[in-house]
Amino acid sequence: MKNILYKIKSRIFEIMRTRFVKVLLFLSIILFFCFAFIFFSFNPKGDPFESRYSKTLLDRDGKILSTFLNKDEQWHIKNYTPLSDKLKIATLTFEDKNFYTHIGFDLKALLRSFYLNVVSEKRIGGSTITMQTIKLLQKNKRTYANKIKEIILSMRLESLYFKDEILEMYFNNVPYGGNIVGIAAASLMYFNKSQENLTWAESALLAVLPNVPGLIHLDKNKDILLQKRNALLYKLRDKNYIDDDNLKLALSEKLPNIKRHTNLAPHLAFRFNGVNIKSTIDRKIQIILENKLKSYHKTLLNLGIQNVAGMIIDTKSREVLAYGGSQDFLDIVGFGQIDGNIAKRSVGSVLKPLLYALAIDDGLITPNSKLIDAPTFFSNFKPQNASKKYFGLVSAKAALIKSLNVPFVGLLQDYGYDRFFFNLKNILGFSESNFEQYGLSLILGTKEMSIEDIAKIYVGLGNYGEFGDILYLKDSPPPYKKRLLSKGSSYLTLDAMSHLDRFGIENYYKRQNVFSWKTGTSYGRKDAWAAGTSPKYTIVLWAGNFSGESNPNLFGLNISGVLLFDILNALGNLGGEFEKPQDSLKEIRLDSLTGYRYSDDFKDIDFFYALYPNDAKTLRYSPFLKNVFVDKNQNEVNSLDSEFINAKKITKLVLPLSLLEYYKEQNVEFKSSKKMRGVKIIYPKNHLKIIRTRDFNGNNELIARIANINQNDIFWYLNKEHIAISTKNTLPLKLGIGEHTLTIIDSEGNSDSVTFSVVK
Repeated sequence: MKNILYKIKSRIFEIMRTRFVKVLLFLSIILFFCFAFIFFSFNPKGDPFESRYSKTLLDRDGKILSTFLNKDEQWHIKNYTPLSDKLKIATLTFEDKNFYTHIGFDLKALLRSFYLNVVSEKRIGGSTITMQTIKLLQKNKRTYANKIKEIILSMRLESLYFKDEILEMYFNNVPYGGNIVGIAAASLMYFNKSQENLTWAESALLAVLPNVPGLIHLDKNKDILLQKRNALLYKLRDKNYIDDDNLKLALSEKLPNIKRHTNLAPHLAFRFNGVNIKSTIDRKIQIILENKLKSYHKTLLNLGIQNVAGMIIDTKSREVLAYGGSQDFLDIVGFGQIDGNIAKRSVGSVLKPLLYALAIDDGLITPNSKLIDAPTFFSNFKPQNASKKYFGLVSAKAALIKSLNVPFVGLLQDYGYDRFFFNLKNILGFSESNFEQYGLSLILGTKEMSIEDIAKIYVGLGNYGEFGDILYLKDSPPPYKKRLLSKGSSYLTLDAMSHLDRFGIENYYKRQNVFSWKTGTSYGRKDAWAAGTSPKYTIVLWAGNFSGESNPNLFGLNISGVLLFDILNALGNLGGEFEKPQDSLKEIRLDSLTGYRYSDDFKDIDFFYALYPNDAKTLRYSPFLKNVFVDKNQNEVNSLDSEFINAKKITKLVLPLSLLEYYKEQNVEFKSSKKMRGVKIIYPKNHLKIIRTRDFNGNNELIARIANINQNDIFWYLNKEHIAISTKNTLPLKLGIGEHTLTIIDSEGNSDSVTFSVVK
């Protein structure tokens, strides 16, 4: 009986043992696959925390300019400098002394933690830096199951990343109180510095701060934090990381208060996506620009001008050194968050230097060439100078210096507004192709452009005619550059721009503080511009109202021009004058009367030598000089005249009747005018289409204008019907829809005729 019971008992134990082994084996397999699943399913690439960081803009030296709250309303800045030894030593001494030797977890520390958590009320984690990094990434609750998972994933993390990479992740994502996350944010907000410059005391504080979540706000329980910091400092001394003198110095440091970081160049930060955006901005120059814009804005407010913006560029490298999108990003009332550097505005006269250089290269002018500056109709477009004054015949250089509109509209007509438009398109890369909608008014700023656009043009001029993009990011590849101007024409343009009149006392420092610049005022006084370049800096400034409201005080010279030279004085050295490109210029002969190409066929006309680009087209002969034959009374004769055999060949200055008419109106004595014969219709132009307008009485009326130099009787004919006799140079015409022909004949038999249309 005993044997039977023994056998039964043995059999039962055998079955239980076998089943236990099977269950144990089964559970082991399940645990193995769970481990493997957890281990291998975790496979992050790059920085797994990347999406959490705040957008941060760095300057050219890698220091923070601007930083913004992330999507969780945290200051969470990714570290942008090598981790300091002080910080690593302090943190690893306090948190994980075996970090560089364990495989992700510290078994001894875990067992000690488990024992203390069971036998006492004291709670310690026993987590390594690697395990804490996993916890920060996973954001799991504090449970034993999650602790096991963290152990597994810490091993996986160690297999995927180097130790220093894991340490970097930890420092980038550990909380430091309030909404401050990461060592870069903590260093900035608490100490207003980067972590590489932390002292031993500061490093020790940031080492202990994440370990005490109940005390994590520096405004509370400062005494406890101070005790923990000091305890760590003593420990660092005991381990010979610091000596007694450094310990004494560190212990004397007070705990910090949270500091508000003032953003610089915030408008630029919003133009780019990313975490640590390394820009080309020079911090010192950025501060100069922002301070000048902000302080000058207070002056402008008294004039009813709400906004100002601008940028400063390194001329040679094309790198943007300072970017001021408005007077103050935080000026909510004044729409300060609008980026004025990319807003499109009428540019006034700031395009004139580009046309000036292009016209030189095209053989149309030299700086000495005379242009017409008098009331002139170009089809139905009658430009006026801003001053409402005219200078008759004026040199191209003087026209640029005085910013005269009429000569440049005439120059654009000679050059071709279509060609000029496509040169602009080549520089700026805009998609628009309809040049006809702008016509000759293009040179007066009817095509809207941004500060950035004008900067590209002036940087190109400052690089002797090589145009390309300007750079905002430090690691950008060099821009593709294209030469659209010769070095010679660029230099002649820059030289002319350096002689522009300045506002007030600045006129006395033209040669000491050389700067090639131009102002612009848009039609209706909505925009005031100042743009210029030197070998060192290119600056573009704008003042006006983001709302588009006009203001009679908006004028380029005494609004934006004043700000420009205030900034230049603050910058100091501008790089001197542009060097004359000797191999790109030659001397040519110009006629002494009008400044165009001299011909040996000119009689009794002197010449002088002037610089002209080697690569420019051959300069044209003067449109105002004409070789004629005269008799002994200085009357013109031709080969059919009986006195032609005794005639003398002379070179005569022949001016357009429209210009002579202006001289007559201004009582300007001009000796050639007495020898001029003929009449000319100034307006309307031949083949002109005029849109019908009505006066208050519902009638269509047009004022015709003619040149009548000798004040002869003029017989007026409209559509072959005689309508008036007058010596005046204007006559109102009542017109209907359709084609009309206007004819004038003076008492000497001289005549002129035009055909034009009135359309709906």
